[in-house]
Amino acid sequence: MSFLGYFFLAVCLLSLCIAYRIFDKILKKRTVVKGKSGLLEKVFMLFFISLLVISLNSLTLVLSYSFFWEKAYRTLLEKQYEAVVIGYKKENISTKNFPTSGYYNKQVYFPKVKYINTSGREVVKTLDITDDHPPAIGQVIKITDREISKEVNSIELNWIMLIFGCVFTGLSAFFACLLTSFIHNETLKKRINFSLYGAFFIIILNAGCILLMGLKY
Repeated sequence: MSFLGYFFLAVCLLSLCIAYRIFDKILKKRTVVKGKSGLLEKVFMLFFISLLVISLNSLTLVLSYSFFWEKAYRTLLEKQYEAVVIGYKKENISTKNFPTSGYYNKQVYFPKVKYINTSGREVVKTLDITDDHPPAIGQVIKITDREISKEVNSIELNWIMLIFGCVFTGLSAFFACLLTSFIHNETLKKRINFSLYGAFFIIILNAGCILLMGLKY
């Protein structure tokens, strides 16, 4: 399993602990007002809360790691090269259709590139990121890479999308913190302030990663 896989697993385990504490608090309040809940109701409630907490924490932490933290780390520490696009690796990704709430397979194309490393050896790898308009074959792009990496790190990015992603992860961090703070017996004002601090922290951290990648580029 990759580091990202372990990181996602850690996020899920942490989220389940948070979800159970939220569930336990809600259940105690419901028991006082309405009496004991049935087993099916408890299972549904715990499942829904767990799904919500895992989703929010994953949007905040896993997306931040994938698109900001790891890329900034690799950009800072790895050697930079100029690579040439020589082809594409096609993958099918399950994508949600929001109007119909259904899913469909979307074909995406990850550019394959080649470059000459510091040892004079030709290396062929796939880019770690792509979009709806991947670089054309023959186009020269800037990357960073090291031998142990399966994919090269593209540092020619869509900066508008990165800024949007920075704001999006900040927004998801706000709701993740707001939901987590329900565990403690604090006023709504204090919970909102705590959530704002969490959102600003993620935004500043991810914006710092964008700035670092921009300076390296």
